[in-house]
Amino acid sequence: MADIVGIGSALLDTLMQTPAFPREDTKIQGTATKLQGGGPCATALVAAAKLGVSAAYMGTLGDDLYGQSIRQSMENYGVDMSRVRTVAGAISYHSFVLLNLAGATRTCVWSKGTLPQPEESDVDLQALAQAKFLHLDGHQLETAKYAAAKAQELGVTVSLDAGGLYPGIETLLPLVGVLIPSEEFATGFTGCSCPEQAARELWEAFSPQTLVITQGKAGGFVYTPEEIRRYPAFSVEAVDTNGAGDTFHGAFLVGRVRGMTEMQSARFASGASALKCTRFGSQEGIPSYQETLAFLKSQREVGL
Repeated sequence: MADIVGIGSALLDTLMQTPAFPREDTKIQGTATKLQGGGPCATALVAAAKLGVSAAYMGTLGDDLYGQSIRQSMENYGVDMSRVRTVAGAISYHSFVLLNLAGATRTCVWSKGTLPQPEESDVDLQALAQAKFLHLDGHQLETAKYAAAKAQELGVTVSLDAGGLYPGIETLLPLVGVLIPSEEFATGFTGCSCPEQAARELWEAFSPQTLVITQGKAGGFVYTPEEIRRYPAFSVEAVDTNGAGDTFHGAFLVGRVRGMTEMQSARFASGASALKCTRFGSQEGIPSYQETLAFLKSQREVGL
């Protein structure tokens, strides 16, 4: 059984590198193209598997080319897909991503297709009971809430990648043990302009076991009422930032599964995320456990 199980978005990305973003109604030649899986939950699970921790995905996929490719890609990286229900005739989530080499930025257009949301019956309670973490990303909300409530009953910690202010997300937050929102989510949700104050309000409102605020190039911090402990972002030559945040979430959970402290896990996740940015491909670019440790050692990060 898997240490980390996930319910949330899984999609097929068509990634294309370009020397700059094209102007409207013009053409531009791309420099490289990659077709691979993506999505916050799916990529976090791939990160966990590539970093050496067992991971499994629960949910639905269409029997279309997108769905078949998503399944194959995640299986190739070691994610258990045996609990995924295939929906005949459904179009799976997919996206087209332009990666601007000049600024290492991205523009994404995505589609939900026609894939139905997973149902409560798609949640394998036996597999959930044997996991250490249930990882969610705010998508497929009703099934996510059901699974989170069951996870609480079973003593399994719920982790949430709070990256978007999705309708109804506030109903999921009380069930979350590891809450990792972006600064944009934290300040947008609470209405606080100060991320530290936003963290305080999230802590007081929802009482998670762990609260980490991610701040992109500024790193981020682990919050408790007693102290705020900052973790670093690492300076790298970025090639593709797509999937960096998702990698952070998966790597943080890997750190916890491997017995790291919250701060050690945050530093480890920041290192894995930084390395991912140096490589083309949101999932292909995720490093291994040993690569991440070697990178952190080169940055004089010790104690993992």
